[in-house]
Amino acid sequence: MLSDELKTKIRDSFIALKNGMDDFQVRASQNKMIAEISKTLTGEYKNSNKILCVEAPTGTGKTFAYLLSSIIIAKINKKTLIISSANVALQEQLLLKDLPEAQKYCSVSFEYTLAKGRSRYVCIRNLVNLTEDSVNDELSLNANLLFDEPPNQYQLKELSSLYNAYHVKKWNGEIDDLTRIPEYTLWQKIACNRFTCTAKNCEFYHNCAFFKARKKITQADVIIANHDLVLADLSTGNTVLPNVSDSIFIFDEAHHLNSKALSHFSLNTSTKFIKKSINKAKELSEQITKFTKQELIEIDVKQMDDYLIDLSELLKSLYFDENVHMFNQGKLDSGITKISTQLNILTSYTLSKFITLRKSWEYYLKTNSTDKHIANQLNNAVGECEQHLMSIIKLFLSFLKTDDVNKSPYSRWIEKNISNKKINYSLCSAQTDISTNLDTLIWSKAAGCVLTSATLSSLGSFDRFNKQLGLIKTDNQYLRLPSPFSFKQVDFIIAKFKSTPQQIYEHTQEVAKQLLQRIEANQGTLVLFASNKQMQMVADLTENKLEPHLLVQGEFSKKLILEKHINLRQQNHGSVIFGLDSFSEGVDLKGSNLTHVVIVKLRFSVPTSPIDKTLAGYLELQKRNPFMEISLPDASLKLIQACGRLIRTETDTGKITIFDNRLVTKFYGKQLLDALPNYNIVIE
Repeated sequence: MLSDELKTKIRDSFIALKNGMDDFQVRASQNKMIAEISKTLTGEYKNSNKILCVEAPTGTGKTFAYLLSSIIIAKINKKTLIISSANVALQEQLLLKDLPEAQKYCSVSFEYTLAKGRSRYVCIRNLVNLTEDSVNDELSLNANLLFDEPPNQYQLKELSSLYNAYHVKKWNGEIDDLTRIPEYTLWQKIACNRFTCTAKNCEFYHNCAFFKARKKITQADVIIANHDLVLADLSTGNTVLPNVSDSIFIFDEAHHLNSKALSHFSLNTSTKFIKKSINKAKELSEQITKFTKQELIEIDVKQMDDYLIDLSELLKSLYFDENVHMFNQGKLDSGITKISTQLNILTSYTLSKFITLRKSWEYYLKTNSTDKHIANQLNNAVGECEQHLMSIIKLFLSFLKTDDVNKSPYSRWIEKNISNKKINYSLCSAQTDISTNLDTLIWSKAAGCVLTSATLSSLGSFDRFNKQLGLIKTDNQYLRLPSPFSFKQVDFIIAKFKSTPQQIYEHTQEVAKQLLQRIEANQGTLVLFASNKQMQMVADLTENKLEPHLLVQGEFSKKLILEKHINLRQQNHGSVIFGLDSFSEGVDLKGSNLTHVVIVKLRFSVPTSPIDKTLAGYLELQKRNPFMEISLPDASLKLIQACGRLIRTETDTGKITIFDNRLVTKFYGKQLLDALPNYNIVIE
């Protein structure tokens, strides 16, 4: 319950913030958000989950609203607060700016840290083993057990440099703190891995970068994470983060959580990977039985190869559209089902035998003296091989699963990759509905959850958001806060266009012509495209004719483009940015840095990925309309996000122009316009 003590501590913290922070502005929306978070997380709402969804527009002060309320509630209730974001920029802002500021004013003391996935840290044991001057001759004859290609002299020198830097404490063991990052395949051999980690049994345990970081996590009151890490860790049993039941979660940028979850629960494996993993299992078993003197385990490589050849022959006969073959509503062909079933049985049998072998190897190491370098490297190879076999089985279980008739089916497809005239097929399986996963992992277990973003609702409703994440409206709390900014002076101009976006060539030519007429020479302009191809074509048509400097996404990083743009504006030079989706959010250009946003066309999400196509097909079979249920709500949210680049403070001014006449010619145009802030709508 929201006790008087809690109310006082939250109120005192807010008053301290108001009196101490420079340029602090009292906002009714921020007060409302603090109140709703406090009520929800303390269980004030009877017969309701401790889950709150808050749409908090730019300028609300949402970060300090959730920090000052949830930190105190978590601390007093002896829970850990986990703040999860979708991108690095917000993590850095929380770590370097917002949390240090919150510590100054919060009425309870707290410690915070940043959590990263295990693979972001070096395994010092692996690094030492690879940089040892002397490698056992017997093991060197079997280097293919450890590497597809053993590291060359340059790579070994690079690894040696990393070890020296770590040893003298010039490097903390995190990949993110390296100025030069090793190649991915090389880093994977020296990165921490739960399948190869021996934890406290490792001689380097007390000097391990990962376990040092995890110790900080166990001591922290507030943990900064990201959506990917939260999903990965909760799926594998909380090896990094605290138990879900002991945690309160803040999901900032929560509108990205669905796409992150869909990606996380997607699986794939290739015919080449299966073949290589089975061969590796056989080679490792032969190597280990040389030491243990036990009977060699039976791994039928030939039978596996025969099935893989049969599968490849079947896959050759399929129709591939841009190297992708989709199974209609996820239903596999009978022949592919039969062979996949046999491959799964063989892989499962191999894994069970391999686990028995691994256990006997562990026993052997306890009872016999073995060269530590050989033992360590074989342990790594065994752990990695076991991990690969498990991932193959996981894919087949999903690939062959019987779908629930009451839910949208799994999406299943084949990807064809051609390299050096050799074909490698990838088998892919993904859920189209991850609501049950999220409920099992988070919603039903967490001590409390706040999901927030500047844009969560679509067409004025949380329905789309609820469906995506498996939230039930009647079970949770919802809050849509008004913007603290006035939009009445902002003209939202629907340009007079002869062509429609569907007339690609004509529309592109007209976009270029109108941009030359509308972009002002000494202003800051952002032009948002829905298509990279169209953006490049318009850039070619306008580049030498525009007076302001043109910055096109792809020519430089997003960060560098924004820096160049701001630098030009500080010198009173005109600057125009051509950008795609990533420039429609997370771009904060205040004042004269941006006074005109041009939206080339509405961004309707046409189903292109196998997951999207499967879901759209399912809705059609259910006599439902994918456009109305998915495309239109998503287009509304994206339009609001794009428009939101313009007004970032109370003093910002400017205009928005859109080159899409469907807003006035189509039946859904009024719905999209009604969902926008109260701009001054101008129809040319």
